Amino acid sequence: MQTLAVPFIAFILVSAFSITPAQAQDEFSLSLQPDAAPGYKLTYEEYRIQELERGARRSRNALIGTSVAAAVGLALVIPASSSQCNSVMVDGKDQYECSRAGNALLGVGSPLVFGGLTGALVSGIMLGVRKGKLRRLNDSFSYPKSRAVRWDDRSSRLVF
Repeated sequence: MQTLAVPFIAFILVSAFSITPAQAQDEFSLSLQPDAAPGYKLTYEEYRIQELERGARRSRNALIGTSVAAAVGLALVIPASSSQCNSVMVDGKDQYECSRAGNALLGVGSPLVFGGLTGALVSGIMLGVRKGKLRRLNDSFSYPKSRAVRWDDRSSRLVF
């Protein structure tokens, strides 16, 4: 186990120190200005919408990533439990014994399933909250509802 840990730690350290701060700043900088004009200043509403859209995109990516982790974990656990593990009767009690390969697959797959499902639950909740905030913010920009006939500029038609 230790023989695998040393190259893995070396790889992490090399990859962590190979990125200079200037590269990291260029890669992860957020451009909040639209492409319209170089001197254009964002309004608070535009800034807030961009922030909420960015947060929703990150939550969606987290949901996809954790769902994939849970699927990989299930792909390891299900075959291991069905083919590598057997139920044996010992002193009148059923016990579940696995081969070394089954124990290894269950040991790797179970945390992936648990972590993936937990992450998918949390990121799904975060995605719903962020999309709800974005929807409410966009609805606050719309015209107030009234029974009078009026012209809607966004849809270019009469609305009630």
